[in-house]
Amino acid sequence: DICRAEIIADLQANNPELLDIATRCARDVGDFWRVMTGFCMFYRLLKAQSTEVALQSPGNAPRAGLLPRVSEGTRADIVKRIDSIGSQVFTREAIADLESNNPELLLMAHHFAADQADYVGVMQGFALLYACLSAEAGRQHAVLH
Repeated sequence: DICRAEIIADLQANNPELLDIATRCARDVGDFWRVMTGFCMFYRLLKAQSTEVALQSPGNAPRAGLLPRVSEGTRADIVKRIDSIGSQVFTREAIADLESNNPELLLMAHHFAADQADYVGVMQGFALLYACLSAEAGRQHAVLH
C-alpha cells in the first residue's frame, strides 16, 4: 500500500495523464487496488530502467523524471489510433512493440495479468500505458526501455 501510494503521488506530480489512464483501466477491469498496484509496478520498473540507462550513458547526468510526461496531445493521438484500427489490433501492436523492446517487462505484465479475472483487460491496460509512454518518448526523441 505504501509503495503504491508513493508511485501514485509520483504520477500525480509528474505524469497525471498516465495516472488517469491507469486509474480508468483499473476501474474498468475490476479489483481496482490490485490492478492499480500492477500498473504502478509496471511504471516503477520502466522508471528504474530509464534511470539505469541514463546513468550508463556517457555524458548523461542523473535527473528526475526520466520517463516522458505524457501530454494530452499524445493521449488524444493514441485514442484516435485506437478508434481507427480497433482496440484488439492496437493492443497486439503495442504488445509486439513491448516484446521487441522490453521482453522482461512484458513477462512481468503477463504474469501479473494471468492472476487477474480479466487477463485481456489488464494486458490492454499495460499495452496502453506502454504505448503512451513510447509515443511521448518518440515525440521527445527519448528512448524508452
